[in-house]
Amino acid sequence: MSLTPVAPVAGAGWLRSLGLAGGAVGLLVLGGGGLWLGVTLDELFARSAILGWAGSALGAGVLGLLGAGAWREWRALRRLSSLDRLAETLKETPDAAPPPRALLRWAESLAARLPEAAPAIDQIRAAKTLGEARGLAAGLLQPVLAARVAALGGQAARQVFVATAVMPAPALDAAAMALIGLRLMRQVAELHGLRPGALVLARLLRRLAFSTGLAVGTEMAVEAGLEQMVEGHAAKLAGGAAGAAVAARRMARLAAATGEACRPF
Repeated sequence: MSLTPVAPVAGAGWLRSLGLAGGAVGLLVLGGGGLWLGVTLDELFARSAILGWAGSALGAGVLGLLGAGAWREWRALRRLSSLDRLAETLKETPDAAPPPRALLRWAESLAARLPEAAPAIDQIRAAKTLGEARGLAAGLLQPVLAARVAALGGQAARQVFVATAVMPAPALDAAAMALIGLRLMRQVAELHGLRPGALVLARLLRRLAFSTGLAVGTEMAVEAGLEQMVEGHAAKLAGGAAGAAVAARRMARLAAATGEACRPF
């Protein structure tokens, strides 16, 4: 599946509105925090030089942590953008052309996280044309990736089955599913070479929800919480097994959908 960004369907405009609102809130928080820090430091220096320098060290530490977090998010977004560019390159490059270096680098980066894929990666590295590399990736590499993704999905499915079976309230079911689902998405994205920060996870969620080829994403992103809350009470009355089984199946499908969204083919 291509990573090329897809045009959002009708109704996706509210996400852009939320993004603008979030940016405004972030600017307000950062600007207000900066002004508050400046006023506080001015007052501390007026009282004592020691207090002023202590406050400055504290402020520098906070800014340093914020900067480190921003740097990690930027690196994660760059990694996702490079994978998007690779997907676009694979679409535009004819099969008779040599494999792009970016494809070889992506395949080689999998070796550290997926040792069992080393034979397939060696054959892709030796491919002379992009068409040959595509065939090797589809026949040898992707089955190994799919097997590891399925294992991660099965682990998350077992966790969510237990969690939703024992949780005393449907709202807690939804919260457990959300936490386990986000952790699963992070694991699958890391397996494919991404560094999933908060912004990358948000983009993947949007891609799953609004990609025309992944209707399952809408079910996972929307129904996983709402339907679980609506039907959870009835499932609890039946012992919780039905709702837990549905939640477990959704985790397995979420793993597969996220894996497809993280591959350049």
